[in-house]
Amino acid sequence: RRSKPHAGPPFAWASFARPLGRAVRSRGALELGAMQDQPAAAAEAWCVGGECIDIRKWFVGVITPDIGNQVCRERCGSFDKVDESIAVPRLVAAASTIYETSQELDGYKRMGAQPPLSSRMFSPLEPDSVRTCTANLAATALGAGALALPYAFSLTGVGLGLLTLTFAGLVSALSLQVLMVAARYTNTQSYSAVLELAVGSGAASTLLDCVVLLNGIGSVTCILIFEGDFVPAIAARPPSVLGSGGFDVPRAAAVMGAALLAWPLTWSANISALRYVSVAVPCAMLATIAIVLCDAPSLHNALRAAGDRVVWWDFDLRRWLQATAIMINAFANHMNAIACVTQMHRPSVARIVKATFNANLLVWLLLAALGAGGYMSWGAATQGDFLLNYPDGRAEIWVCRLMLAVIVYLVLPVALFPTARSTAQLLLSAAGHRGATVGARMHALSATLLLVACTATALRVSNVASVLGVLGGLFASALMFWFPATVFRLLLWPTQPVVFRGYVCALIVLFGVLGWASVAIKFV
Repeated sequence: RRSKPHAGPPFAWASFARPLGRAVRSRGALELGAMQDQPAAAAEAWCVGGECIDIRKWFVGVITPDIGNQVCRERCGSFDKVDESIAVPRLVAAASTIYETSQELDGYKRMGAQPPLSSRMFSPLEPDSVRTCTANLAATALGAGALALPYAFSLTGVGLGLLTLTFAGLVSALSLQVLMVAARYTNTQSYSAVLELAVGSGAASTLLDCVVLLNGIGSVTCILIFEGDFVPAIAARPPSVLGSGGFDVPRAAAVMGAALLAWPLTWSANISALRYVSVAVPCAMLATIAIVLCDAPSLHNALRAAGDRVVWWDFDLRRWLQATAIMINAFANHMNAIACVTQMHRPSVARIVKATFNANLLVWLLLAALGAGGYMSWGAATQGDFLLNYPDGRAEIWVCRLMLAVIVYLVLPVALFPTARSTAQLLLSAAGHRGATVGARMHALSATLLLVACTATALRVSNVASVLGVLGGLFASALMFWFPATVFRLLLWPTQPVVFRGYVCALIVLFGVLGWASVAIKFV
């Protein structure tokens, strides 16, 4: 296949983007059906007839591989006269897969009119649909960590908090797309396999599986500890409107009961089997947010009457880094990224961008409402678990605790899924079967062993917030930013649009640095 020069359709460039667009278009792009010129797509996303920015089109333009440029063709071995000292064997094989799959996926055109929005939103969830991928990614991110968002806003103020949360969500979506596009273009079935392909060493795969394992154990243990705290409080102090007295539930019974109820949900080796569980997570979170926002006006008025106030912008480096770490971890859904994209039907770049952007937009909307509403209710006195600010005996707060207990229960099998897969891969590698497919029985056994280990830990430990905060800052930042940056620089770099790739890599690395700096500053 030959590259052809083309002019592309006219569009309005921002003044700073015009020379950059000419530099890239002068290279020419490989014609792949309906695939758009990458810089043109990104530019059109910013300005089309003076209308609003379409961020999804911008993401498509930025992340779509530009496999027609000369550097890419030389590095990937598809140029007419390949310099063997430049071509990289790993990328030669990847380029072959790109050429085979791009025509089919990115060149697809829908026949006939698109179904109405209502039909697409409320029709049954198919295992390989974009909505299933979106729900699984959103459910992976949402969890007990949302309780800390109001506290994070109290560290920065409303304006700086919303700005930081927005950038964290956008860069997180970008790194998600890097991983999913890398897997989709190389037909790679797991996160660890993508990293191994990028680095060229099996040690990278083992390292990633170990990081996923440690991060997952911490997350699942934290979920069970939260259940051990929520369930006894819910049972002991029901609202008076229920007309029944409370009863005691031992903490150990709450932890083991939650683990037993979640156990059957952890058996499936197919993450799409959890699609309806995933949809229930944001629904339960939405009910909690509605209650918080209903109480916020009266609580805010009482706050002002007491002489306290809500701050719009309060920048202190130490406090901002602490808040940034909380907000970064709020979008931690990268562990399930490749499992989601391998289940998706026709995973074109546009569909990957749609799933990741919609998932992070949903998470952003929920967390922004919860964070701002909780902080405006309690001001500087907002606690790490903001529900502790509310007095006992209020029926709506009891419902909030009940909803959060349901949320963390539903998140447990989704959070355990990538950890069980990584554990199974480590066990297969130790047995001399590196690269073997993780079967259903192996996945179920791995998930069961992990759940038992996390339950035993949660029974013995009741306060691991500080330890998990440090581990989460290190491991979550590595999984969300450092490993994707490695994949982008070593594997995708030659195939990415020259205009954008430096900025993309810099943004991902920046948030990786911020995540690790939030841990390091605690010891300074």
